[in-house]
Amino acid sequence: MKLPIPAVVVLAAALIPVAPALPAQPQQQGTANPTQVKTNVDEVLLDLIVRDKKGKPITDLKPDEITVTDNGAKQSIVSFRLVRGSEAISATGAATPLDPLRQVRLVTLAFEPLPAPDQRKLARSAAIDLIKGDQGINVFYSVVVIDTRLLVLQKFTNDRAALTKAIERATEGVSAPKLSSEADAIMAELKRNLNGQTVNGADQDTNLMAAATQTASAQPAGGGANSGEVAIQAKLASVMLDMLRMDAAAQSQGTRLSISALKALVDGLREMPGRKSVMYFTSGMYLGPELDTPFRNLMGAANRDNVTFYSVDVRGVMTSSQNAGAMGQLNSGAKASNNTTQRLDGGATKDEMKAADTIETAARANVDMALRDLAESTGGFLIGDSNDLRQPLRQVNEEISSYYELSYNPSIENYDGSFRKLSVSASRKDLVIHARNGYFALPPEARAAGLAPFELPLLKALSDGKLSEDVKFRASAVLLQPKKDATGVAILLEVPLHELQSTADPAALDVHCSMAALIKDSKGEVVQKITRDRSFRVTPDQLKMGNFLDKTTIELAPGKYSLESAVMDLGSLKTGVQRAEFTVPGGGSGVAISALMPMRSYTPNAKGLDPNDPFQFQGGSVTPTLDIAVKKAPNSALRLFFTVYQDAAISAKPTVEVEFLQNGKSLTKVPMQLPAADAQNRIPYLMTIPAEAVPAGSYEVRATARQGSTSAVSSTMIRFEQ
Repeated sequence: MKLPIPAVVVLAAALIPVAPALPAQPQQQGTANPTQVKTNVDEVLLDLIVRDKKGKPITDLKPDEITVTDNGAKQSIVSFRLVRGSEAISATGAATPLDPLRQVRLVTLAFEPLPAPDQRKLARSAAIDLIKGDQGINVFYSVVVIDTRLLVLQKFTNDRAALTKAIERATEGVSAPKLSSEADAIMAELKRNLNGQTVNGADQDTNLMAAATQTASAQPAGGGANSGEVAIQAKLASVMLDMLRMDAAAQSQGTRLSISALKALVDGLREMPGRKSVMYFTSGMYLGPELDTPFRNLMGAANRDNVTFYSVDVRGVMTSSQNAGAMGQLNSGAKASNNTTQRLDGGATKDEMKAADTIETAARANVDMALRDLAESTGGFLIGDSNDLRQPLRQVNEEISSYYELSYNPSIENYDGSFRKLSVSASRKDLVIHARNGYFALPPEARAAGLAPFELPLLKALSDGKLSEDVKFRASAVLLQPKKDATGVAILLEVPLHELQSTADPAALDVHCSMAALIKDSKGEVVQKITRDRSFRVTPDQLKMGNFLDKTTIELAPGKYSLESAVMDLGSLKTGVQRAEFTVPGGGSGVAISALMPMRSYTPNAKGLDPNDPFQFQGGSVTPTLDIAVKKAPNSALRLFFTVYQDAAISAKPTVEVEFLQNGKSLTKVPMQLPAADAQNRIPYLMTIPAEAVPAGSYEVRATARQGSTSAVSSTMIRFEQ
């Protein structure tokens, strides 16, 4: 079956649960103790690594030698101290013990699949050198692999033998399926640790997390068995599980998978105090234009949650030669750009007109650029271009063990989610300071809930409750497979691209939109939150005729619900808001049928198709649409997609009859020949009716599925237009 494919942009979506917002705490009054770093909801806590020009750590810095600017405004430092080992040392040299949780330093070793044996060998050697280095006390490492999903091979520990074993396993070149069982076993163990301890083979009712805070505060902070170890282990187990809660729909491939996995690590570390670092072992990161926004979100989250990245490029000394071509292309583009700037006669060569594209292409071809940005923007540095990584790893160990903490109050009046640039300098000459380069201005409740900056205006628009068509889009909750206790529901948000304001350059039409959907139950409580931020480049035809479709599949218990949705065009800053009611019926035995969905496009022989994806037909991917209008034109057709769910307990084969009605009157009934069910007892079906065969007007299309003595009905409205 050959189907014409209209211009369409399709991106799968994922489910993001809502975290409860924490109430704002009252601002502390009085003068802060310079030996203690305490931050209220308005203060910014900043880690600093300070070295001299030879790379030697500086440990005698005074607060009056440091200048911090926030969005260009000089700040007054509220507190300042050197954190070293289990102590905090004030500017006067007085030492104060840290509480047990703040003594902990967390380092996650994150490994990408490395294609070459020499790369795996270099990564293995570097990681083992790191854990065996002299980084001080209370440093806990974890080992994860990013391959089809986020796989944990070692939970947080300071057991060097266990870490060495996990590092060797991560760098053996073993595929993800072979590592999955190990990772799942570790996750199960972490969950058991949180639900209760096992002592001498007996399960105790002790909830570690419930007792964690009391244990930490009750025990002295001097180290050893009486230093709140129960609380620390409970917290580490909780943090590790949080780090592994990766967005399911983001588990795709390539750089998008890497960004999503690294973001999950950052999100999991959010609530942990102290120094937090991620060592990212990779052979480079290619950052396409469509990934600029999620990459910025990753860096923003790391800065907000005080997580430092160290990027390790394991390509060794080949890095420079591999980047030489990109640098040559970059220089060529820069030269052409200068020529264009200097010419006054209005003429330009083809190369000169392509100068900007050449520069961007060259920058993206250098797969170290993104790694460097990620590290340096979060206070770390890039490690690479060498076959001997011992010296930079020694620096990492020094930074894990000893660093400065300072805090200040930026006195933000409007928490608008904007990015605020930070700059730190010293009056003492020849010092090198590593610190994060900024943060997003989020209100306290948004920080507590882990909200991204783009979510703020969307959720505010939804909370205002005012509907708007400033950006026209379509949103719907589409019923899929009913079950006894829950029903599959597809949340679809479809935005015609012509509703979005593109960039002015006709050769590079970029659009950028963000969206949010809240599913609320009959009590008005949010049961699901879905948010997306997407930017991509489109062709003129796509901008004119294309659609952006975001689809998320969830399960809901029987009951009444509302779907509140909002879409913001970042080009015009306009927002559309919609609200709709829907009901999820209870499931039962017998045959079932999904909603009837108009189909916009079909991709046959789709690679990597998820067997659980409800939008598939005969090995191809189906792109539904919420547009019910069908133009009567040559080769135009109504294409309806639906799925019949047969009852395996009934021996009879299911049948389907499709009926057209107008004004409640039946016009025609057509029996359909259904193919055999798949392994999940699903029978997806794609019905095609030529538009020219149907007179203009509105029709109800009703499909009735029967199997044995059971039946199920689904219908939709369709409009045929001249």
